[in-house]
Amino acid sequence: MKFKTLLASLVAVASLTACEDVFEDGSLQPDGSKPYLVIRNPTQNQALSKSDGLRVKLTATDKDKLKELRVSVRDNGTGVDYINFSAFPEKKILEIDTVLNVSELKQGDYTLKINAIDFRTNEASTEILFSVKEQGKK
Repeated sequence: MKFKTLLASLVAVASLTACEDVFEDGSLQPDGSKPYLVIRNPTQNQALSKSDGLRVKLTATDKDKLKELRVSVRDNGTGVDYINFSAFPEKKILEIDTVLNVSELKQGDYTLKINAIDFRTNEASTEILFSVKEQGKK
């Protein structure tokens, strides 16, 4: 009987220690583990034409699940954001491969900014500089 009680106790302890939130205070304060971002496209200082669009290919990962992913395109000359949107994936791994319409952008230099926020309010961001050229002027 003592062996069964000891075995049951060991299983309970192992189950509880496997769940890290049991021994934390249960708050959603930052834990120092930022989301991880990898942008495959565009590349730094890439030149593109308006007709091609801006292909955005990225992977965002986080151990606590991603709460929000923010994407913006800012004109470096005027400081105006032309594209702004957010996604709320609630996934540990998010892969995006899409083309943004840049036909309304003027020729010039721009910054693509990606922010990823997890459920513990940890935030990671990265920026890629690119330029928009008139058609035929790559």
